[in-house]
Amino acid sequence: MSASEKEQIEALQKWWKENGSSIVTGLLLGAAILVGSKAWFGYQDTQSQNASNIYSVMMSAAQQGAGEEARSQANKLISDYTGSAYAPLASLLLARLAVKDGELAAAQAQLQWALEHAESPEVRHQSRMRLVRVMIAQQQYAPAAELLSAVQEAGPYAPLYAELEGDLAVAEGKPEQAALAYKKALDALPPQAPNQAYLVAKYEDVKGAGTAAE
Repeated sequence: MSASEKEQIEALQKWWKENGSSIVTGLLLGAAILVGSKAWFGYQDTQSQNASNIYSVMMSAAQQGAGEEARSQANKLISDYTGSAYAPLASLLLARLAVKDGELAAAQAQLQWALEHAESPEVRHQSRMRLVRVMIAQQQYAPAAELLSAVQEAGPYAPLYAELEGDLAVAEGKPEQAALAYKKALDALPPQAPNQAYLVAKYEDVKGAGTAAE
């Protein structure tokens, strides 16, 4: 592994640590579709409860640093409870563990799966943003740009997406474009946002490259 690749992985791990807590861990499962008998609803309730229990064990293992146990429970959720709201969250956890181990290709595969299977808009946003970050770390700039350009109705995630646009531009050696993106992120950032100082520092680092963002 080259020094540059090591620096990218370390930066990705730092970003993940700072932003990982935004994963929504208290998602409620949606109501079962009204298509059958009481037995069907009972089965659905049992499946939901089983998935919830496995998810709790998975998160507890992850918080205690028991990576293998967390991976085992996450894989069980994905394979046995694919249609549950917990399966994409399990993929997000597996991706985080893969990043920690420097296995960016594995992380990318997990994040792509989560993005394709998540029903919650919040989880889709989280999956997409992490996927873009992993792509940038692997110098997959064109796919990362495509993901960002396809975002619709970013809502409260707008400043985060704008910041990612800036990070992508920096990685591509486009400081003027990065300055514009960081300025857009700052303008959309809520007052007293915890990452405001860090974002200002990013903006200051690149704005001198040109006058486009002034």
